[in-house]
Amino acid sequence: MKKSNDKKPVEARFQGIKFLTFVLVLYLILYFIDSDKTLKALHYFLKNTLSVIPIFLFVILLTAVINYYFPKQRIAKMLQGKSRFRTYTVSLLAGLISHGPVFVWYPLLKNLKDKGLTNGALVTFLYGRSIKLTLLPVMIGFFGQLYTFIFILYIAIAALIQGVLFELIYKKGKPNIQKR
Repeated sequence: MKKSNDKKPVEARFQGIKFLTFVLVLYLILYFIDSDKTLKALHYFLKNTLSVIPIFLFVILLTAVINYYFPKQRIAKMLQGKSRFRTYTVSLLAGLISHGPVFVWYPLLKNLKDKGLTNGALVTFLYGRSIKLTLLPVMIGFFGQLYTFIFILYIAIAALIQGVLFELIYKKGKPNIQKR
């Protein structure tokens, strides 16, 4: 008799098979409705996909380099600087190079906050996460270098301003919220 808590090995499988099947069936149906437009659409898709592949390979390489040289523990150590300017700058840079779901970072950020990381530096880190270094090549490919540079510069400056403003507002009106 098998126990109910026996675990079967989990098989790795392609998770998008249903979506892929749906798209292929949709293309097949559309081909019979209007073959010229369907072939044009398929050609457009393939052309764009092939043009983006080198960018995605670069993104994968960049992500691996970031993971290797900047593990979470190293970023945490860098965030605990004594200089306010350095703390905000490192918070912004750490936000830039951090990736993955933000909730994974919450325990580390809470720990840093408990050890003295200011709320402003925390806001700067979270705001800086909106710049995704790994997606910059894609953005440059679609919008151009000048647009991308101005956009990233704007977000970086705004991240620093938001952090400082949050710190000033938070200190001034410290909310009276009780812990549960």
